[in-house]
Amino acid sequence: MSLTTSSQYDTNIWEVKSMVLATHTEAVSLLRGFIAGVGGIFGGQSDSMNKKVDDVMSQLITKLKAQMGPGEMIIGASFQFTEFGRDQSNTFLSGIATGTLLRRKGQQQQQQGGKTRKNRRHF
Repeated sequence: MSLTTSSQYDTNIWEVKSMVLATHTEAVSLLRGFIAGVGGIFGGQSDSMNKKVDDVMSQLITKLKAQMGPGEMIIGASFQFTEFGRDQSNTFLSGIATGTLLRRKGQQQQQQGGKTRKNRRHF
Protein backbone atom coordinates (compact mmCIF):
# COMPACT_ATOMS: atom_id res chain seq x y z
CA MET A 1 0.00 0.00 0.00
CA SER A 2 1.34 3.39 -1.00
CA LEU A 3 0.07 6.96 -1.12
CA THR A 4 1.95 9.42 -3.30
CA THR A 5 1.48 12.81 -4.95
CA SER A 6 3.23 11.56 -8.10
CA SER A 7 0.90 10.90 -11.01
CA GLN A 8 3.30 8.57 -12.85
CA TYR A 9 3.02 4.80 -12.68
CA ASP A 10 4.08 1.72 -14.63
CA THR A 11 1.15 0.87 -16.92
CA ASN A 12 2.55 -2.64 -17.39
CA ILE A 13 1.98 -3.40 -13.69
CA TRP A 14 -0.84 -1.10 -12.56
CA GLU A 15 -4.33 -0.28 -13.81
CA VAL A 16 -6.64 2.56 -12.79
CA LYS A 17 -9.47 1.40 -10.58
CA SER A 18 -11.18 4.68 -9.64
CA MET A 19 -10.89 8.12 -8.16
CA VAL A 20 -10.96 8.30 -4.35
CA LEU A 21 -12.09 11.16 -2.13
CA ALA A 22 -11.77 11.96 1.55
CA THR A 23 -13.15 14.93 3.49
CA HIS A 24 -12.59 16.12 7.03
CA THR A 25 -13.84 19.22 8.87
CA GLU A 26 -12.90 20.44 12.33
CA ALA A 27 -14.01 23.40 14.40
CA VAL A 28 -11.41 26.07 15.07
CA SER A 29 -11.60 27.19 18.69
CA LEU A 30 -12.31 30.82 19.48
CA LEU A 31 -8.93 31.16 21.21
CA ARG A 32 -7.05 29.60 18.30
CA GLY A 33 -8.83 31.90 15.83
CA PHE A 34 -8.12 34.96 17.99
CA ILE A 35 -4.43 34.11 18.33
CA ALA A 36 -4.14 33.57 14.56
CA GLY A 37 -5.91 36.90 13.93
CA VAL A 38 -3.56 38.80 16.26
CA GLY A 39 -0.57 37.09 14.63
CA GLY A 40 -1.90 38.11 11.22
CA ILE A 41 -1.80 41.78 12.23
CA PHE A 42 1.91 41.63 13.05
CA GLY A 43 2.93 39.11 10.42
CA GLY A 44 4.63 35.77 10.93
CA GLN A 45 3.15 32.33 11.19
CA SER A 46 0.48 30.94 13.48
CA ASP A 47 1.67 27.78 15.20
CA SER A 48 -1.85 27.11 16.49
CA MET A 49 -3.39 27.23 12.98
CA ASN A 50 -0.49 25.21 11.56
CA LYS A 51 -1.27 22.55 14.16
CA LYS A 52 -4.94 22.51 13.11
CA VAL A 53 -3.99 22.18 9.41
CA ASP A 54 -1.60 19.32 10.32
CA ASP A 55 -4.42 17.61 12.27
CA VAL A 56 -6.82 17.84 9.31
CA MET A 57 -4.10 16.67 6.89
CA SER A 58 -3.35 13.66 9.09
CA GLN A 59 -7.03 12.70 9.13
CA LEU A 60 -7.26 13.04 5.33
CA ILE A 61 -4.23 10.79 4.82
CA THR A 62 -5.69 8.20 7.20
CA LYS A 63 -9.03 8.27 5.35
CA LEU A 64 -7.36 7.90 1.94
CA LYS A 65 -5.20 4.99 3.12
CA ALA A 66 -8.29 3.26 4.56
CA GLN A 67 -9.68 3.04 1.01
CA MET A 68 -6.75 0.94 -0.26
CA GLY A 69 -6.84 -2.82 -0.26
CA PRO A 70 -4.01 -5.32 -0.72
CA GLY A 71 -2.14 -4.75 -3.98
CA GLU A 72 -3.53 -1.23 -4.38
CA MET A 73 -2.02 2.23 -4.17
CA ILE A 74 -3.16 5.82 -4.53
CA ILE A 75 -1.32 8.21 -6.83
CA GLY A 76 -1.79 11.88 -7.64
CA ALA A 77 -2.95 12.70 -4.11
CA SER A 78 -4.06 16.32 -3.88
CA PHE A 79 -5.16 18.27 -0.80
CA GLN A 80 -7.22 21.46 -0.55
CA PHE A 81 -8.16 23.41 2.58
CA THR A 82 -10.69 26.11 3.28
CA GLU A 83 -11.74 28.01 6.36
CA PHE A 84 -15.35 29.02 6.72
CA GLY A 85 -17.79 30.33 9.30
CA ARG A 86 -19.86 33.34 10.23
CA ASP A 87 -17.42 34.91 12.70
CA GLN A 88 -14.39 34.18 14.88
CA SER A 89 -16.51 32.19 17.36
CA ASN A 90 -17.97 29.91 14.67
CA THR A 91 -15.12 28.92 12.33
CA PHE A 92 -14.31 25.58 10.70
CA LEU A 93 -11.34 24.25 8.77
CA SER A 94 -12.28 21.80 6.05
CA GLY A 95 -9.99 19.64 3.94
CA ILE A 96 -10.63 17.62 0.80
CA ALA A 97 -8.23 15.00 -0.55
CA THR A 98 -8.48 13.28 -3.92
CA GLY A 99 -6.38 10.71 -5.67
CA THR A 100 -6.38 7.91 -8.22
CA LEU A 101 -6.70 4.37 -6.90
CA LEU A 102 -4.58 1.83 -8.80
CA ARG A 103 -4.49 -1.94 -8.45
CA ARG A 104 -2.05 -4.49 -9.76
CA LYS A 105 -3.13 -5.82 -13.12
CA GLY A 106 -4.94 -9.15 -12.93
CA GLN A 107 -5.88 -8.77 -9.27
CA GLN A 108 -9.52 -9.46 -8.45
CA GLN A 109 -11.55 -7.03 -6.33
CA GLN A 110 -10.97 -7.84 -2.67
CA GLN A 111 -13.95 -9.22 -0.78
CA GLN A 112 -14.60 -9.10 2.96
CA GLY A 113 -17.00 -11.75 4.20
CA GLY A 114 -18.41 -12.12 0.70
CA LYS A 115 -19.21 -8.39 0.44
CA THR A 116 -17.35 -5.57 -1.26
CA ARG A 117 -15.65 -3.07 1.03
CA LYS A 118 -18.16 -0.33 1.82
CA ASN A 119 -15.87 2.43 3.10
CA ARG A 120 -14.65 3.38 -0.38
CA ARG A 121 -15.88 6.48 -2.15
CA HIS A 122 -15.31 5.82 -5.86
CA PHE A 123 -16.29 8.12 -8.70
